[in-house]
Amino acid sequence: MSVLRTVVRAVDALNSVTGRVVAVSLLLLIALVVYEVTLRYVFRAPTTWGNELISFIFAAYILLGGGYTLLHRDHVAMDIIYARLSPRIQAIVDVVTAGFVILYCAVLLQQTGIMAIDALESGQRAASDWSPPLFPVMVSLPIGAALILLQAIAKLIRDLHMAFAGTQLLPDPAIPHAPEMGE
Repeated sequence: MSVLRTVVRAVDALNSVTGRVVAVSLLLLIALVVYEVTLRYVFRAPTTWGNELISFIFAAYILLGGGYTLLHRDHVAMDIIYARLSPRIQAIVDVVTAGFVILYCAVLLQQTGIMAIDALESGQRAASDWSPPLFPVMVSLPIGAALILLQAIAKLIRDLHMAFAGTQLLPDPAIPHAPEMGE
């Protein structure tokens, strides 16, 4: 059981750090948007690269922040019935649906990995006047998919423990403070 706790803690820590770094990078994205909008609408002199760079950063931001979002259960959910269930029944429902999430993440990882390798090998560039290389954004996509997949597996481990043992494996990061077993 201690190995599972260690693995889950490591995945949680990795996604927690990544999520914080991605959150800070949002400030860069905001600055770029303000810069581009100011140039475009105040000075009537838009950049050739602004919108494209903003799109690249946003794509990386979304996928790299996905594991952190899953860690804190912040994805959109319909809680009308689910929220009324006991934690153990919620865990059973989550275990049943985990296969779909893990399959989706595995396919996402595989497909974005193919795209990243292709962009790296071919030196693929965007079809624009600026024509930046696509590998930085393409490489961020499978990394983000892997982080989401790892967090989905860590969540499955937590849910299996709750479903079978009726107790939490570790404190739930989505709850301000849930006492760990033995506290």
